Amino acid sequence: MPHSTEWPLRCTRWPRPVVLAAALVIAVLIAAIAALAYARARRRPKGDADGLIDEFANLSDAERCDFIFAVGALDDPSSLRLLERALDDPCEAVALAAAHALTTAGSTMPLERFFAERPGGRSDRIAASLELLA
Repeated sequence: MPHSTEWPLRCTRWPRPVVLAAALVIAVLIAAIAALAYARARRRPKGDADGLIDEFANLSDAERCDFIFAVGALDDPSSLRLLERALDDPCEAVALAAAHALTTAGSTMPLERFFAERPGGRSDRIAASLELLA
């Protein structure tokens, strides 16, 4: 029996933007998992928080965001101090990540205190973003 196939055969490929978006999502997930694994592997004594805060300041904006998400996932009471200090981070994305981590952990008092002590545009944008994330 003859096989009826039209030539040339066409391969169906994913559109390039979809492939790039998927690769970006995978890269971000890998970075977040690596940061979480690093944070878990490096359990620190309770008195070492100031040294950790100094190291935190030397990271890039993206690394600080990843670190904040990793610390927030630990659900460790000793990490709340770092999350609270990250609310004052110069990068608003890092501050938003810290606010989201505090909200997720159920620790809203430091966040309410932050909004009360620093009213204005940045606090309003963070609060509006938190409402969208909720």
